Amino acid sequence: MDEKERSREDLARANELQAEIFHGISRGEPAERLLLKAIESMALRDGDTVSYKEARENMKAIYGIGLGEEVPLQIELEEVEGRLTKLRESYDREKDSDQKDMVERLKNAIRAHEERVESLRARLAK
Repeated sequence: MDEKERSREDLARANELQAEIFHGISRGEPAERLLLKAIESMALRDGDTVSYKEARENMKAIYGIGLGEEVPLQIELEEVEGRLTKLRESYDREKDSDQKDMVERLKNAIRAHEERVESLRARLAK
């Protein structure tokens, strides 16, 4: 994909996000999710590959883990659960592999993600 095509796709995604923001406002979506969509839209329009990721990580760390805000914790939980699903799929594909070290690393990663899911769920339950 060349630069021009990527710019067109980024602009299309930015416009899509803008529409999602307006729909989200009318549906009462959490402001934190709308803010992240707005930042992502601006970053796509500017060709900025850092700001959105940085804002997302900061929101999860500061507002989620640091301040215990519900929506950033939910965002973190969704991401961890998504990675856990992928890890389990990889494990299921590779569990009979002769690469025992890799299989063991996958099992360790699954355990760590399961623990993280439980920790986040416990924080959200408070």
